[in-house]
Amino acid sequence: MLPRLVRDTSMPLQDQLFEHLRKLISAGKLKPNSRVIATRFLAEQIGISRTTVLLAYEKLISEGYLETRPAVGTFVSSSPPDNLQQTTSLPPAAEMPRQASLHPALLRLPSSAYPFKRAGDIDFRRAAQDVRPSALPKIWMKEIREAFARNPNGFVPSQLIAGIPSLRQSVSDYLAQTRGIQAAPEQVIIVAGQRQVCSLVAHLFQRAGDRVVVESPGNIDVSHFFQARGAELVHVPVDESGLETDHLPCERVTLAYVSPTRQDPIGGIMPHSRRAALIQWARDVGAYLIEDDSGIEPHYQGIMPPPVVTIDPFGLTFYSGSLARVLGAALTLHYLVVPPEFIEPILAMKSVTDGGCSWLEQVIMADLLSRGIYDQQLRRFRKNCLERRDCLIQALQTHFGEVRLIGTGGGTQLTWLLPDYLRSARAVCEVALMHGVNIESAVNESLSPERQSYFHDRALILSYAALSPRELQQGVEWLAKAITL
Repeated sequence: MLPRLVRDTSMPLQDQLFEHLRKLISAGKLKPNSRVIATRFLAEQIGISRTTVLLAYEKLISEGYLETRPAVGTFVSSSPPDNLQQTTSLPPAAEMPRQASLHPALLRLPSSAYPFKRAGDIDFRRAAQDVRPSALPKIWMKEIREAFARNPNGFVPSQLIAGIPSLRQSVSDYLAQTRGIQAAPEQVIIVAGQRQVCSLVAHLFQRAGDRVVVESPGNIDVSHFFQARGAELVHVPVDESGLETDHLPCERVTLAYVSPTRQDPIGGIMPHSRRAALIQWARDVGAYLIEDDSGIEPHYQGIMPPPVVTIDPFGLTFYSGSLARVLGAALTLHYLVVPPEFIEPILAMKSVTDGGCSWLEQVIMADLLSRGIYDQQLRRFRKNCLERRDCLIQALQTHFGEVRLIGTGGGTQLTWLLPDYLRSARAVCEVALMHGVNIESAVNESLSPERQSYFHDRALILSYAALSPRELQQGVEWLAKAITL
């Protein structure tokens, strides 16, 4: 909005400023009743005397373009005169085509609209998160004050690219103790969520037109991400034991995104034989694996199988997980364990795409891990989720008798395989929504029926982390009424 005044001309500076402001007001760029810049400040900004600005303002006031309000300031008149003929070298805006019509977007992705939760609805969907204040422990607020006290100057920006050293060391130790992963701290990269994991690895290996294996059903956000990068998606079906490795393609594949320990969303656990077959397949076709282990906690019973990365002798697995979900939905800290030979290229890519995650969250997380507080929170989280899981299972059995469930050994959701006497999963979701219950099925709407998985239209995904026991019971009761009507 600042004018560009010409000094070597016969037109006085005050008149030039007057004309500039008058055109802005007449063109509607300075709205009626909006405050105009103070004379002293405007004079400093454009390098002229305040007297010159005052003379231009007085002329605008006298002609009705501006008005003064005592003890408040100078404003554009509420009804400025409209006697200026606007001149421009451009045609009217209505006649100018928008840029999007001349150069349309290259990507055409399916809509990922998430139905809005109405007041009073019971929401079993995976995207529903427990955002109540109790979900983020009070200890986090205490840790914030202590983190600032210990690190008054923060961290050097370059340290944040990979993650602060203390957190990388803590994650390395934690993975060695809990998952049997022997990874040096240098291999641990702190990232902002699972999408950034995919982005970093995809920048190394995947180009437009490359084939990428995804699970079906699987993480729809991941599928959309690779689709946006121009990948040709190869949907490999899953069953109750995870990815069906017998259906992996024989042709060249760049990447495969898998969740062996707890398949997302069904919850199946891949046996060792399939894990070994997955690694050999990737070796044979030249693919790299992104192993998503972010859904393993909480784990309720038995011993978790070792991650694929621990039995991979070829260095083709990028292992990712999350520590933040135990502490609440507001946090997004994830980690990526990188094969040693790819540390430098991953960091180089990360350095040009973001400045690293918040140092404050990293300091707190490192402290929680090293002091054992994270383990305490995990036990509390596991206890609460186990109570809700048991409540959900009991409610399903009360209203539907014997139910066939998958994924009850851990995580925050389970899969209910509908009996034959009930309608399809999509039909159940539709009728349930009309009765105040939000549920999602395992159907991938972008796939044709013949390409759907073993669970096609017979599986409902029920997330229980964000619901109280009372809400879980009420939700299943409403669901039963909706289905039987």
